Amino acid sequence: MAFVGGETILRKSSYVVAETPATDLAVVRAMVEELETYLLADQLYRTITVSFADGPQNLQMTGADLLTRLRRLRGHWEQLSADEQHELTTLQTKTDAILRRWHGQFQQRLRREIKARLDSLQWFLEDCTTETQRCHIEFPFEMRNRQRIDEALAMLDAPLNEPLQQRLQAIDAQIRRLAPPAPFLWDERLQPIFPKDPYWYLYRRPPHTVTA
Repeated sequence: MAFVGGETILRKSSYVVAETPATDLAVVRAMVEELETYLLADQLYRTITVSFADGPQNLQMTGADLLTRLRRLRGHWEQLSADEQHELTTLQTKTDAILRRWHGQFQQRLRREIKARLDSLQWFLEDCTTETQRCHIEFPFEMRNRQRIDEALAMLDAPLNEPLQQRLQAIDAQIRRLAPPAPFLWDERLQPIFPKDPYWYLYRRPPHTVTA
């Protein structure tokens, strides 16, 4: 088991395990504290230090990662204590205010992140035709990139430019070609938060042998 990019991954199957709401809240707390600095700097990935019960850990933050964790926490609202609900509301309000203040910077950063995640997906999918076992094992983890792209797209105030839109369409077509329908890829506790529509790619998986 490893804590990769702030998420727990089971190495044997690249199974994405649901973080506890307390863990997500700790990460969001640290991300929101750094959000304004992140937007005013030029880094796409910013290293932050998160305080956990077992000690501090360094994680990388991006805009779409923050949006994803906020989505998960809202989806787990009923599991939060009253104090945690109050803190989440405060953090969401603070996030919204910062993003309004630095709207242009956030839009630009999300577009950069979409491109970077498309690059990662393209490299992974190209290898799938020859490294079928690795493709099958790592597919659940790699679909984090596709999900983060959707989080970013939902926040854009204008469509992607034509080249990026065409790349996204081509990658989606490749995912559909390589990965037939399958049960939900991630921890079942996350399924209500990521339904099949629009997160269709979380309900597909390549077989051990992939046909190009």
